[in-house]
Amino acid sequence: MTYEGEPSLVAARIEFTHHVIERKTTREDWLVQSNSYRDTRQKLPKMEKLMREKGTWYQKFDDEEGLMKYYCLINNLEVYCGILIEDENVILITTYWPYTSKMKRRLFPRKMENYERIILQEE
Repeated sequence: MTYEGEPSLVAARIEFTHHVIERKTTREDWLVQSNSYRDTRQKLPKMEKLMREKGTWYQKFDDEEGLMKYYCLINNLEVYCGILIEDENVILITTYWPYTSKMKRRLFPRKMENYERIILQEE
């Protein structure tokens, strides 16, 4: 995986879907542990802070779906996937996966380096 030049600066809010909250609550391999939906919702600001401070962000435009997609890798342990909601300037995190070698090959196939590295700033 390579990218050319300096990372772009992107300013946006981060929000999470119910699906992400559900996955976070039911999985034990998260960096921010939680035991219930309520606990998970209370820890979302901590999760957002972790994503902004330690996450490595990438973006790419999906021609098929016509959406800007975002990926945040944290400590090469987890990858968060989201889309841009332009009207609200929000990156909506829709799901997450443990960052395995299989996931790495899926996200960054060889000779298809079409991701742009970004630095996500607060809006």
